[in-house]
Amino acid sequence: MYDVLKLAEQFEIEGFKFYRTKRDEVKNKSVADIFDYLAQMEKEHTEFIRRLRKSLEEGSEIESLPQQSTTYYKSRYEGQKISETSQEDDIADLSVLRMAYLIEKDFMEFYEKAAQKEIDERVKKLLLVLRDWEEGHKKIIEEEIKAIIERNNLELGFYPF
Repeated sequence: MYDVLKLAEQFEIEGFKFYRTKRDEVKNKSVADIFDYLAQMEKEHTEFIRRLRKSLEEGSEIESLPQQSTTYYKSRYEGQKISETSQEDDIADLSVLRMAYLIEKDFMEFYEKAAQKEIDERVKKLLLVLRDWEEGHKKIIEEEIKAIIERNNLELGFYPF
């Protein structure tokens, strides 16, 4: 279990770095806002995993599960449906969003597989919560990808949704 959490912590750190870096590279303000939000979420995940590892190492009780919701972002997203971004900028952002989508999908699958192998039901539940958080992130990115595709009348055929 310790190795899974150590690896998970590193994944979350790298996710944070990715979103912070890419936030400054994308052209669309909505995409930048998404990446800012996701960077903050990855930071919170890292802190949660660190506390969890410490509790397990010390033999302490596992803390209660923090709640994360995408409603904050969703309300902001709804208000930003119309974009002033050019098609060229949208397409550039689309490739970065695709990378972000794959990162979140990989995180989600990692937590799912780790939970399937976990014997301790408390830890399994924590891993499934982390999986669900990453799935929420994936959905946010998916919505932005769909918006760009729709806004630019693109029929790409390579997105799995």
